[in-house]
Amino acid sequence: MQRLLRKMRRKPLGALGLLIVLALVVVAVFAPWLAPYNPTRPDYMAMLAGPSDQYLLGTDELGRDMLSRLIWGARASLQAGLIAVILAAGIGVPIGLVSGYFRGPLDEYVVMRLTDAMMAFPVIVLALALTAILGPSLYTAMVAIGIVYAPIFIRLARAQTLSIRETEYVEAARALGNRHFGIMVKHVLPNIASPLVIQMSVSMATAILVESALSFLGLGVQPPTPSWGSMLRIGSNYMQEAPWIAFWPGLAIFIAVLGINLFGDALRDVLDPRDR
Repeated sequence: MQRLLRKMRRKPLGALGLLIVLALVVVAVFAPWLAPYNPTRPDYMAMLAGPSDQYLLGTDELGRDMLSRLIWGARASLQAGLIAVILAAGIGVPIGLVSGYFRGPLDEYVVMRLTDAMMAFPVIVLALALTAILGPSLYTAMVAIGIVYAPIFIRLARAQTLSIRETEYVEAARALGNRHFGIMVKHVLPNIASPLVIQMSVSMATAILVESALSFLGLGVQPPTPSWGSMLRIGSNYMQEAPWIAFWPGLAIFIAVLGINLFGDALRDVLDPRDR
């Protein structure tokens, strides 16, 4: 951790990304205390009101405070991105690890062919199909995104395992009579963890984008629960008279994805074994 923080200080963009990520986490966790108003309570006397002292970022078509809805929307977006990526890694890493370690016909003709078939479709198309089947909600969106991103972790874990399984220390562990499960957990998995962590950080940014797209299409977070994607969809109908309704959630999505990508790029450099 000390080495990570020391190297991160030498990467200003990575440090900026880390600050953005930490700020988003703080906002999402402490949303009930940071939001000045109830995000779902309408104020019909202040519908489509511009930024003011009372409503710092203005209000939407029902008079709901935009700042409060942005703060609560951060919770939905980060929750969707984090849980979806954890689900994808939880599905993909064990499959890729076992498949790459044992290889054989099951790896070549079943796991890899199914993975190739899933990756042949655009991510958003598969997510839309799964969400339409499971029903629109935040939880189904997270499950759909996790299933769609699982093949990425399968291929990455398998590729890394194929190289690690041929190393001398793995051969020595086999010669000493260690069981295959113990070798995979104690010797292979820790040595493929770095690229997996980097992939998780990068996938989280794209998962937030996919969740926002699903909510924009009405297949993600359902009203009146605030979500950046659904707020952007509503704001697109008021671009002429109240452009702030679409501007603020769009800016929030941009900053969140930019911060996670900057942090992920810096993390890739910091965890590069050639730099140790």
